[in-house]
Amino acid sequence: MKFYTLKWINEILTKYQLEEGLFIEKKEVAFELKYFIWALLHIYQKKDLPFLGESLNIEDLKSILVHKEFDFMYLVDLLRTEFAYWFRENLLYRDYPDETYFILASEFLLLEEQLKKQIQIPLLDQMKKLILDLEEIVEEKKSLENFDKKRFFRLIKFFNVVEKLEKTKCSELVDRAKNITQKAYHSLEELEFPLPSLSKNEIKNTLKEELNKIIHLPGSGGN
Repeated sequence: MKFYTLKWINEILTKYQLEEGLFIEKKEVAFELKYFIWALLHIYQKKDLPFLGESLNIEDLKSILVHKEFDFMYLVDLLRTEFAYWFRENLLYRDYPDETYFILASEFLLLEEQLKKQIQIPLLDQMKKLILDLEEIVEEKKSLENFDKKRFFRLIKFFNVVEKLEKTKCSELVDRAKNITQKAYHSLEELEFPLPSLSKNEIKNTLKEELNKIIHLPGSGGN
Protein backbone atom coordinates (compact mmCIF):
# COMPACT_ATOMS: atom_id res chain seq x y z
CA MET A 1 0.00 0.00 0.00
CA LYS A 2 1.40 3.38 -1.03
CA PHE A 3 0.94 6.14 1.54
CA TYR A 4 1.20 9.69 0.25
CA THR A 5 1.82 11.31 3.64
CA LEU A 6 4.85 9.04 3.99
CA LYS A 7 6.03 10.02 0.53
CA TRP A 8 6.14 13.64 1.66
CA ILE A 9 7.79 12.75 4.98
CA ASN A 10 10.48 10.72 3.23
CA GLU A 11 11.15 13.42 0.65
CA ILE A 12 11.59 16.23 3.16
CA LEU A 13 13.51 13.99 5.56
CA THR A 14 15.94 12.94 2.83
CA LYS A 15 16.45 16.57 1.89
CA TYR A 16 17.04 17.47 5.54
CA GLN A 17 19.68 14.76 5.93
CA LEU A 18 21.48 15.58 2.68
CA GLU A 19 21.63 19.28 3.36
CA GLU A 20 22.17 18.94 7.15
CA GLY A 21 19.25 21.30 7.70
CA LEU A 22 17.09 23.30 5.34
CA PHE A 23 15.10 26.48 4.90
CA ILE A 24 11.31 26.41 5.19
CA GLU A 25 9.53 29.65 4.31
CA LYS A 26 12.97 31.36 4.42
CA LYS A 27 13.48 30.16 8.01
CA GLU A 28 16.52 27.99 8.72
CA VAL A 29 15.80 24.69 10.45
CA ALA A 30 18.68 22.98 12.24
CA PHE A 31 17.34 20.56 14.85
CA GLU A 32 18.84 17.15 15.52
CA LEU A 33 17.42 14.50 13.20
CA LYS A 34 15.31 12.84 15.91
CA TYR A 35 13.63 16.13 16.81
CA PHE A 36 13.00 16.89 13.17
CA ILE A 37 11.33 13.48 12.75
CA TRP A 38 9.18 14.06 15.82
CA ALA A 39 8.11 17.42 14.43
CA LEU A 40 7.22 15.76 11.12
CA LEU A 41 5.02 13.21 12.86
CA HIS A 42 2.94 16.00 14.36
CA ILE A 43 0.99 16.05 11.10
CA TYR A 44 -1.03 13.13 12.47
CA GLN A 45 -3.72 13.09 15.13
CA LYS A 46 -2.37 11.91 18.46
CA LYS A 47 -5.46 9.81 19.18
CA ASP A 48 -5.06 7.79 15.97
CA LEU A 49 -1.32 7.77 15.38
CA PRO A 50 0.54 8.86 18.52
CA PHE A 51 3.48 10.85 17.19
CA LEU A 52 5.75 9.62 20.00
CA GLY A 53 5.53 5.95 19.10
CA GLU A 54 6.21 3.21 21.61
CA SER A 55 9.96 3.11 21.02
CA LEU A 56 10.95 6.77 21.29
CA ASN A 57 12.62 8.36 24.29
CA ILE A 58 9.71 10.33 25.74
CA GLU A 59 11.85 12.01 28.39
CA ASP A 60 14.11 13.33 25.65
CA LEU A 61 11.13 14.90 23.91
CA LYS A 62 9.91 16.40 27.18
CA SER A 63 13.33 17.98 27.59
CA ILE A 64 13.25 19.68 24.18
CA LEU A 65 9.74 20.94 24.92
CA VAL A 66 10.93 22.45 28.19
CA HIS A 67 14.08 24.10 26.83
CA LYS A 68 13.13 24.86 23.21
CA GLU A 69 9.34 24.64 23.12
CA PHE A 70 8.81 27.79 21.05
CA ASP A 71 11.37 26.80 18.40
CA PHE A 72 10.13 23.22 18.26
CA MET A 73 6.44 24.11 17.92
CA TYR A 74 7.35 26.79 15.38
CA LEU A 75 9.02 24.03 13.35
CA VAL A 76 5.88 21.91 13.73
CA ASP A 77 3.75 24.77 12.36
CA LEU A 78 6.13 25.35 9.44
CA LEU A 79 6.06 21.68 8.50
CA ARG A 80 2.27 21.53 8.71
CA THR A 81 2.03 24.54 6.41
CA GLU A 82 4.43 22.93 3.94
CA PHE A 83 2.52 19.66 4.03
CA ALA A 84 -0.87 21.34 3.56
CA TYR A 85 0.41 23.14 0.47
CA TRP A 86 1.90 19.92 -0.94
CA PHE A 87 -1.29 17.93 -0.32
CA ARG A 88 -3.53 20.57 -1.89
CA GLU A 89 -1.33 20.95 -4.98
CA ASN A 90 -1.27 17.21 -5.57
CA LEU A 91 -5.04 16.96 -5.35
CA LEU A 92 -5.62 19.90 -7.65
CA TYR A 93 -3.10 19.17 -10.38
CA ARG A 94 -2.57 15.40 -10.49
CA ASP A 95 -4.79 12.65 -11.81
CA TYR A 96 -4.94 9.50 -9.69
CA PRO A 97 -6.50 6.08 -10.20
CA ASP A 98 -9.85 5.79 -8.44
CA GLU A 99 -8.52 3.53 -5.67
CA THR A 100 -5.85 6.10 -4.82
CA TYR A 101 -8.52 8.56 -3.73
CA PHE A 102 -9.45 6.05 -1.05
CA ILE A 103 -5.89 6.09 0.33
CA LEU A 104 -5.66 9.87 0.12
CA ALA A 105 -8.99 10.30 1.89
CA SER A 106 -8.07 7.72 4.55
CA GLU A 107 -4.77 9.49 5.25
CA PHE A 108 -6.49 12.86 5.29
CA LEU A 109 -8.83 11.67 8.04
CA LEU A 110 -5.83 10.67 10.19
CA LEU A 111 -4.29 14.13 10.02
CA GLU A 112 -4.21 16.61 12.90
CA GLU A 113 -7.41 18.67 13.01
CA GLN A 114 -5.93 22.11 12.34
CA LEU A 115 -3.91 20.69 9.47
CA LYS A 116 -7.04 19.17 7.97
CA LYS A 117 -8.61 22.63 7.95
CA GLN A 118 -5.53 24.07 6.22
CA ILE A 119 -6.09 21.53 3.45
CA GLN A 120 -9.86 21.39 3.39
CA ILE A 121 -10.93 25.04 3.48
CA PRO A 122 -8.97 26.27 0.40
CA LEU A 123 -9.99 23.17 -1.58
CA LEU A 124 -13.67 23.56 -0.68
CA ASP A 125 -13.47 27.23 -1.66
CA GLN A 126 -12.20 26.17 -5.08
CA MET A 127 -14.87 23.49 -5.41
CA LYS A 128 -17.61 25.97 -4.47
CA LYS A 129 -16.39 28.40 -7.12
CA LEU A 130 -16.39 25.61 -9.71
CA ILE A 131 -19.91 24.59 -8.65
CA LEU A 132 -21.12 28.16 -9.16
CA ASP A 133 -19.41 28.30 -12.57
CA LEU A 134 -21.00 25.03 -13.65
CA GLU A 135 -24.43 26.02 -12.34
CA GLU A 136 -24.24 29.20 -14.42
CA ILE A 137 -23.19 27.22 -17.50
CA VAL A 138 -26.11 24.81 -17.09
CA GLU A 139 -28.63 27.55 -16.30
CA GLU A 140 -27.61 29.67 -19.27
CA LYS A 141 -27.00 26.66 -21.53
CA LYS A 142 -23.44 27.69 -22.30
CA SER A 143 -20.70 25.48 -23.71
CA LEU A 144 -18.77 23.26 -21.27
CA GLU A 145 -15.63 23.64 -23.38
CA ASN A 146 -13.86 26.13 -21.09
CA PHE A 147 -14.99 24.63 -17.79
CA ASP A 148 -12.17 23.08 -15.72
CA LYS A 149 -13.73 19.63 -15.54
CA LYS A 150 -10.53 17.86 -14.54
CA ARG A 151 -9.93 19.94 -11.44
CA PHE A 152 -13.61 19.81 -10.50
CA PHE A 153 -13.77 16.03 -10.79
CA ARG A 154 -10.55 15.59 -8.79
CA LEU A 155 -12.06 17.59 -5.95
CA ILE A 156 -15.40 15.80 -6.05
CA LYS A 157 -13.74 12.38 -6.11
CA PHE A 158 -11.64 13.20 -3.08
CA PHE A 159 -14.37 14.78 -0.95
CA ASN A 160 -16.93 12.21 -2.03
CA VAL A 161 -14.70 9.43 -0.68
CA VAL A 162 -13.99 11.43 2.50
CA GLU A 163 -17.75 11.70 3.08
CA LYS A 164 -18.25 7.98 2.51
CA LEU A 165 -15.57 7.18 5.07
CA GLU A 166 -16.57 9.75 7.68
CA LYS A 167 -19.43 12.26 7.53
CA THR A 168 -18.30 15.87 7.83
CA LYS A 169 -19.82 19.31 7.41
CA CYS A 170 -18.90 19.13 3.71
CA SER A 171 -21.68 16.71 2.81
CA GLU A 172 -24.10 19.37 1.52
CA LEU A 173 -21.47 20.88 -0.76
CA VAL A 174 -20.50 17.44 -2.09
CA ASP A 175 -24.16 16.64 -2.80
CA ARG A 176 -24.53 19.99 -4.57
CA ALA A 177 -21.45 19.24 -6.68
CA LYS A 178 -22.78 15.81 -7.65
CA ASN A 179 -26.20 17.24 -8.44
CA ILE A 180 -24.88 19.85 -10.87
CA THR A 181 -22.50 17.27 -12.37
CA GLN A 182 -25.47 15.02 -13.12
CA LYS A 183 -27.26 17.92 -14.84
CA ALA A 184 -24.22 19.00 -16.83
CA TYR A 185 -22.78 15.63 -17.84
CA HIS A 186 -25.85 13.39 -17.40
CA SER A 187 -23.84 10.84 -15.45
CA LEU A 188 -21.96 10.31 -12.19
CA GLU A 189 -20.14 7.26 -13.47
CA GLU A 190 -16.70 8.92 -13.32
CA LEU A 191 -17.24 9.92 -9.69
CA GLU A 192 -18.75 6.79 -8.19
CA PHE A 193 -16.54 3.75 -7.76
CA PRO A 194 -16.33 0.90 -5.23
CA LEU A 195 -14.09 1.46 -2.23
CA PRO A 196 -11.56 -1.14 -1.04
CA SER A 197 -12.77 -3.25 1.87
CA LEU A 198 -10.15 -1.93 4.30
CA SER A 199 -11.15 -0.64 7.71
CA LYS A 200 -9.76 2.49 9.33
CA ASN A 201 -7.88 0.30 11.82
CA GLU A 202 -6.24 -1.69 9.02
CA ILE A 203 -5.12 1.52 7.32
CA LYS A 204 -3.91 2.94 10.63
CA ASN A 205 -1.95 -0.16 11.63
CA THR A 206 -0.25 -0.46 8.24
CA LEU A 207 0.69 3.21 8.37
CA LYS A 208 2.07 2.77 11.89
CA GLU A 209 4.32 -0.04 10.66
CA GLU A 210 5.71 2.22 7.96
CA LEU A 211 6.15 5.09 10.43
CA ASN A 212 8.18 2.82 12.71
CA LYS A 213 10.68 2.32 9.90
CA ILE A 214 11.22 6.08 9.86
CA ILE A 215 11.41 6.29 13.64
CA HIS A 216 14.17 3.67 13.65
CA LEU A 217 16.44 5.47 11.21
CA PRO A 218 20.03 5.70 12.47
CA GLY A 219 20.35 8.76 14.67
CA SER A 220 16.61 9.26 14.98
CA GLY A 221 16.47 8.38 18.66
CA GLY A 222 14.67 5.03 18.39
CA ASN A 223 15.74 2.22 20.66
